[in-house]
Amino acid sequence: MTSAPADNVEAVQRITRRIDAIGERDPGVVMGLSWYYIKLILLTGFGWAMDSMETFIFTYCAALIREDIPMSSRQASFLGGAVFVGSFIGSFPFGTLADKYGRRPMFMVTLVLFLVGLAFCALSWDVTSITCARIISGIGLGGELPVASTLVQELSPKKTRGKIIVLLESFWAIGCMMAVVMAFGAAPRIGWRETFFICCAPVVYAVVIRMYIPESPKWLASVGRYDEAVAIVESIERAHGMDPYDPKTEIESAEPLPATPPQLPESHIKRIGVLFQRQFRVRTTVLWTLWFGISMSYYAIFIYLPTLISLKGYSMNGQWETILIITAFQLPGYFAAAGLVEIIGRKQTLVIFLAGSFASAIAMGYVDASKIPVMVTGSFTSFFMLGAWGCVYAYTPENYPTAIRGMGAAYPSGFSRIGSFSGPYLCASMFGDWNVSLEGIMWVFG
Repeated sequence: MTSAPADNVEAVQRITRRIDAIGERDPGVVMGLSWYYIKLILLTGFGWAMDSMETFIFTYCAALIREDIPMSSRQASFLGGAVFVGSFIGSFPFGTLADKYGRRPMFMVTLVLFLVGLAFCALSWDVTSITCARIISGIGLGGELPVASTLVQELSPKKTRGKIIVLLESFWAIGCMMAVVMAFGAAPRIGWRETFFICCAPVVYAVVIRMYIPESPKWLASVGRYDEAVAIVESIERAHGMDPYDPKTEIESAEPLPATPPQLPESHIKRIGVLFQRQFRVRTTVLWTLWFGISMSYYAIFIYLPTLISLKGYSMNGQWETILIITAFQLPGYFAAAGLVEIIGRKQTLVIFLAGSFASAIAMGYVDASKIPVMVTGSFTSFFMLGAWGCVYAYTPENYPTAIRGMGAAYPSGFSRIGSFSGPYLCASMFGDWNVSLEGIMWVFG
């Protein structure tokens, strides 16, 4: 039996080595992953898919909603971006709260908040009520995604951590496809309110199954709850059929840990300053810029995809199968990124997928207005852009030590919501007010 750690930093290092050793000792059964981590991805990813479904089903049902709830064009524009306003609000406090009170409690609270907003959307009676409901959903969404990725990242061994995070992110694509089917297949027949109520059911299920996900042992160790952290790691080892941990088999972790944990001020504004301290300043600036750019481009292109394609003279009305196919190509993009991040690294994979996103988006602006060229270029844009998203989610938390990892993952996500809101708004102005061609729009957002 090993002696107690001298301080919380040593405790985190010990827990990190034990988790990393699991990855080295277990060969995995599918894609190098054990059944334990496949289950973790499924349990977490189900809620991730629900987040995606709610985000896009609202966009695709917008015409039905406007028929039911009178609103001006200005109100409709703000309503479309209200979820991103909420996401911006939610990402900052929940990242900080996850560092203070734990990943798992915030993980659950944010999903419940998201569910409440979704239910209120279906019950809304005017434009003010539905806008407030969308903001509530957004607060839950903005808080949940970075907290969830941080929790899964801290439960995963270094050897397969990047792959696990990218595969978790792939559930976003599943949610997008569910949104297409529900919005174009169900909503016109049963109504948008009824469709939203149906969508609440799997979100309730997601809340229940997440009760089976443990707290981050690294976070527990970082706040002095070492015995609880060890108990969770031992349960993971038992799930892999491994013998009790032998410190002689420890492997060295490459996770950068400071000699002393960063001192976190009580003021929320001052906590942001920690991310811009000398040792974190460059990485924080780069990450925030990456998140903003990818988010702005992704939502501008995919929220208005049918409208953008119509600028070339090709109508996608009644052809929701085309949108479904383009959306489905997000999945192989995630899978390709999941494989590459562990082979050539996070940065190199991200560069490849960003370059592919740019090239395919530009190509989509110049193709002939017919089904096959539109589908091919749209599918490649979907493939590369969502693969890049997966890389960013895998790469971001690894840039910060445990004490500020929740903030480090949540704050760039929150900053990106400015891009999520401004991208679609700018895109709508470009084709609606300024008569910019599809080629010009793709050069801006590609």
